[in-house]
Amino acid sequence: MPALVPRPGTVRTLTGQTRVPAVVGYSTELSLNPWALDSLQHWLDAHVQPAEAGAPAWLRVVRDAAVPAEGYRLLVQNGVRITVSDASGLTNALHTLRQLAGPEAFAPRSGPEAELPDVRQPAPSRPQPVVLDNLSIEDHPRFGFRGVHLDVARHFIPLAEVLRFIDAAAAHKLNALHLHLTDDQGWRIEIPEFPQLTSVGAWRADSTLAYGHDGQQHLSGRPHGGYYTAADLREMVAFARARGITVIPEIDVPGHSVAAIAAYPELGVDAPEVDVWTDWGVNDCILDPSDYTLDFYRRVLDAVMDIFDAPIIHIGGDEVPYERWHASGTVRQRAAELGLDSVELLHGWFLGQLVEHIEARGRRAGVWHEAVSPALPRTAVVNAWGDTGTVRDALAAGYDTTISCCSHLYLDYRECDHPEEPSACGPLLSTEKLYDFDPLTAEVLAAAAKTGAQITGIQAQIWTEYLDTPDIRDYHAYPRLAAFAELAWSHCRNYADFMQRLKSGHLTRLAAAGIGFRPLAGPSPHQLRPELAVLCGRQAERMTDASAHRLAPAAVPQRVGLEDLAPGKCDPHGAAKLGRGGGATGTV
Repeated sequence: MPALVPRPGTVRTLTGQTRVPAVVGYSTELSLNPWALDSLQHWLDAHVQPAEAGAPAWLRVVRDAAVPAEGYRLLVQNGVRITVSDASGLTNALHTLRQLAGPEAFAPRSGPEAELPDVRQPAPSRPQPVVLDNLSIEDHPRFGFRGVHLDVARHFIPLAEVLRFIDAAAAHKLNALHLHLTDDQGWRIEIPEFPQLTSVGAWRADSTLAYGHDGQQHLSGRPHGGYYTAADLREMVAFARARGITVIPEIDVPGHSVAAIAAYPELGVDAPEVDVWTDWGVNDCILDPSDYTLDFYRRVLDAVMDIFDAPIIHIGGDEVPYERWHASGTVRQRAAELGLDSVELLHGWFLGQLVEHIEARGRRAGVWHEAVSPALPRTAVVNAWGDTGTVRDALAAGYDTTISCCSHLYLDYRECDHPEEPSACGPLLSTEKLYDFDPLTAEVLAAAAKTGAQITGIQAQIWTEYLDTPDIRDYHAYPRLAAFAELAWSHCRNYADFMQRLKSGHLTRLAAAGIGFRPLAGPSPHQLRPELAVLCGRQAERMTDASAHRLAPAAVPQRVGLEDLAPGKCDPHGAAKLGRGGGATGTV
């Protein structure tokens, strides 16, 4: 089998090869968008144009309703024939063709905008014409929703890097980017009606680099910030859409809202004067569930929905401490006036008001699993980020649910516990553990069958509390995101086979794309961050051949469960109910 990732359903190798001509004539029963035509020219190193009348098409796209949704049949033999039933299947077939065309198809193009994967310039010519091995593929996905969550709030990620990330995710047949735009540590989306959200909320005075083994906080000593304009985000949405990815925005409420409250104090309980937070974890400074706050966020969400065309608009709802609500007479009175037995029930009620507003615009709301309550409309889609029990519980409550389990799908976790792993995050997640994850347990399937709620799909999360540079973000993402893509797409999987395909071709593609992935044997010298090992209290040691071997994912067979995670670093279920990123519950 060729080194394709994710692994296709069936591959049949045929004798011989097919050489790509200098001019590729095509015929299609579906539309090829400008990205597809431009990319084919780059990948195939050929001029691509409609086939002349009466001339055979070298590339043929045929529609057949019998092909499963998002699936495709691909035949390479004296040309290329793609058979699909929908536009998504065509996009997926093109991503497979890109991999077949060799690592050169992943290389950035030359020119002043070389860092962007969609530069509209001629691709550099290859020394020889592209030659494709003859084969036949039949393929379709395991899960309909195959998402990756990217946290741009804890650390702002420049637009060019996000576009590169989208291009790589699309090449792995992922079809959704969940964009975490707001949190305690930063507000990253321009809302013209409320300019202080970005003039104040997008900037913080410092950032937490790491926590020592004794819990000591170490700060970077550098301010941090940034935000996306509406034009930036529209470019991002169009860029992703062309490649088969939907961008789902998240505006997190009523917790994780310190940045917004710093900009507009009246949003908080008793209008506190606060700064954008410089720590990680869960902060008890949350939104006041007032009419003013609801009206403010309805207008924010209107601006968001004007930019993003996603069918789901995410409103968070996770990790909401109620201490300030309990202490506020105004909030207690609010709960009583609404006929609620406790202030805790305001959580679901508040979210429910925003769900109704989102639905009035023809969209659905997304939430994290803590938002599930009798007051939350059953139309909301739940990301269950705990263990599979939280997936089961959300389904049992009647909510369509996306599997997002931290134990197996959080890519900010370290690959292994060797002291030279260049990350300050505490928990571990080996590539093998992620790859072997089986989320469709009997109780999960039984809960879905009983209520009729849908398992929408599966999503990996990249939280960026400790991922403060492009290099470390690449290192944490790959090759684990490739493993996740196979978990999400492929019906038949084998870890040893996956590792062989990485070694025999796929890592070469990632390298050609300029992705600084984690080598299978552990970090390269230029990826080491010895200062973090010192700050975290880990023993720093020069890596020998033997220690390098211990870093390899195949040499980390243990399964790390939630019970093995030590609280105080970035354990989301620690005894102190820490946040995903670690630190301690805080007050500002």
